[in-house]
Amino acid sequence: MKINQTNFLFMLFLALNTITLTAQNTYYVATNGNDSNAGTASNPFKTFNKAVSVMSPGSTCIIKGGVYDEELLINKNGSAGNYITFKAADGENVTIKATKYINGWQSHSGNIYKTSVDMTIDERFRNVYHNQQHMDLARWPNNIDNNRWTVDCKFIDNGGNNFFTLTDVPDFDWTGGLVYYIGGHSGTSWTRKITSSSTTRIEHVGVDITKWPFNPHNPTILRNGHRGQLYLFNKLEALDYAREWYYDESTKTLYFQTADGSKPSDNTVEYATHKFVAEVRGDYVKIEGIKFFGGSVKIRGDYNVFENNQIIHGSEGFDNLASTTAGVGESSLEVLGGNAIVRNCTIDQSSANGISVQNWASAHNSLIEKNTISNINYLGIHATPIRVTANNVKVLKNTVVNSGRDGIYVSGNTCEVAYNDVSKAQLINADSGVFYTVGNNDLKNTEVHHNWFHDSKPPLYAGVKAAGIYLDNNSKGYVVHHNVVWNVSWSGYQVNWANWNLDFFHNTLWNCGQAMASWVNGYEQKNNRVYNNYSSTPAWFDETGFDVKDNLISTSSLLVNPGAKNFAPIETGDLVDKGVVISGFAKSFNGTAPDLGAYEHNGTPWTAGVNAIEDAGSTLSNSDIVLAENIGVFYPNPVKDELYISFKNSVDVNNSSLEIYSMLGSKVASYSLDENNEGRKVSVPITSLSSGNYVVKIITPKGISNKVLIKE
Repeated sequence: MKINQTNFLFMLFLALNTITLTAQNTYYVATNGNDSNAGTASNPFKTFNKAVSVMSPGSTCIIKGGVYDEELLINKNGSAGNYITFKAADGENVTIKATKYINGWQSHSGNIYKTSVDMTIDERFRNVYHNQQHMDLARWPNNIDNNRWTVDCKFIDNGGNNFFTLTDVPDFDWTGGLVYYIGGHSGTSWTRKITSSSTTRIEHVGVDITKWPFNPHNPTILRNGHRGQLYLFNKLEALDYAREWYYDESTKTLYFQTADGSKPSDNTVEYATHKFVAEVRGDYVKIEGIKFFGGSVKIRGDYNVFENNQIIHGSEGFDNLASTTAGVGESSLEVLGGNAIVRNCTIDQSSANGISVQNWASAHNSLIEKNTISNINYLGIHATPIRVTANNVKVLKNTVVNSGRDGIYVSGNTCEVAYNDVSKAQLINADSGVFYTVGNNDLKNTEVHHNWFHDSKPPLYAGVKAAGIYLDNNSKGYVVHHNVVWNVSWSGYQVNWANWNLDFFHNTLWNCGQAMASWVNGYEQKNNRVYNNYSSTPAWFDETGFDVKDNLISTSSLLVNPGAKNFAPIETGDLVDKGVVISGFAKSFNGTAPDLGAYEHNGTPWTAGVNAIEDAGSTLSNSDIVLAENIGVFYPNPVKDELYISFKNSVDVNNSSLEIYSMLGSKVASYSLDENNEGRKVSVPITSLSSGNYVVKIITPKGISNKVLIKE
């Protein structure tokens, strides 16, 4: 067969160009690259900015291992199914920093060294790190224990709206410095500029103590035996201790004392150069496998995915000096766009919030899942490891530990908070909860279920008000079920003011200060139900507007091993079969009635956190489970469209059926199993099921078998 040479060359040209275009849909960036290169693996770009400039929907930028100090700014859109992706090269460590090293240190005085640098970032966000450890802005009293959770303050004697009185203030002029104050109530702190000082008095620019948040948090209020405490900072004269620094903006000089008083080695000290380490302004963007250090990540666009990343010291700094609220918006990760996914990330060390999902930015319909979040809110303000104010947000299977105030805060409508393991909240503040929210006139229609909230109590200066689940002022429309609250110093449940349509079903409260409490404060409470709960400490309250029944308070040993996180009821205890079926609330159970508390005897030993095991409903008894000789093969699992089951000859397939249940025990599908043309193999179409985990119940004349099914 003779081939036309012209046509052959033309087709070869098209093929080669198609290969080139496909290859160029993937670009590379490396620390030793050059923006004049082609952006290939062997000739990578130098900067993210160059990569962004040539990318289009479906493009991927692979970042080679190394440390980068350029902000990752993505201002282009991908599209549905064609994301713009930035990811670390397989097996390589990529760090993007919002900091730069500073060298050239010279002796200043004693153990203090100095160097010249122009810190252009806003004063609030100036930070210094030594060997990647956060250093203290020069202060009194000193941080002697090197523990950011102990505020290391001085108790005051008295004060007013613009001054404090106390003793032993270091005898130099503190004017222009800053004062951090946390009151006797200890619900939040605030910071102000100092206007004058003496050894017994500090004056500042003032706050309005007649308005929130200053009316309960000011030195005229005596709570917990004191009027509050403070520390003074940001003066060169206060630089007298290890790990302290000060920046003189007028001379552009940085002063620093290392932990051991030695001269800082080259490339060990770094300072913050910009607030954001990454910002996504486009839609349909993915960021994967990158470590971010010393700056925040902001997600502005919609339908973005932030997965398998780390943010360390994402939002450090002091409070807003002009703040008239109890909190700040700064976060290690700010989600300001809708339909975002934040999954499998590590967020560690932040003065303010960890992850925030903002209602004012319409960041609705987002998913916060399987993240590990720790050491959040060193300011002791209204800031949280996970703080959600947007609607229809799912907060699932996160592990949260060490926070100054709340553990998780969710105030949006139609949200779900499930399978989270949250502990060691209220390390600075009190009057908060491991789960905390504040309501309004909306019925939130939010579900809080299958969480572990535990091991939280305030410091001694703050009293005991650390609740497990705290639905604060005017919270309405929450369903709270199958949670375990343990080792909290205040109430298992705390509800305040106008609480309506709250349901507390099947929760276990173990070793709490008390089971429930409510501060009505003259408001109306109505349509609230407390059913089938168990507490080891009294009492269920009898406020008007709460229907409290079929619960148990008992100090007896009714749980298998709570010290080992096994909160299942013992078989012979007073929890088994003692509950009631709640109308409108689906729950699987064994025996003659539901068990009290969060677990069923012989039920799923569900857990919480990033490796959570979901509740598959009740476990069938041994007499109900068919032996292996009856069912041969169950495949594939995971499955996309079609499930196959093969049976042994002893089973009458024509008289068998299959039922599919959600992990909470609700039936979602059922099928009659008829033999098909392949003999004893049955096919079941499951395209109508959403992705997730299910329990498949196979019912035959020989008995019942249950299998866990994963639908992709």
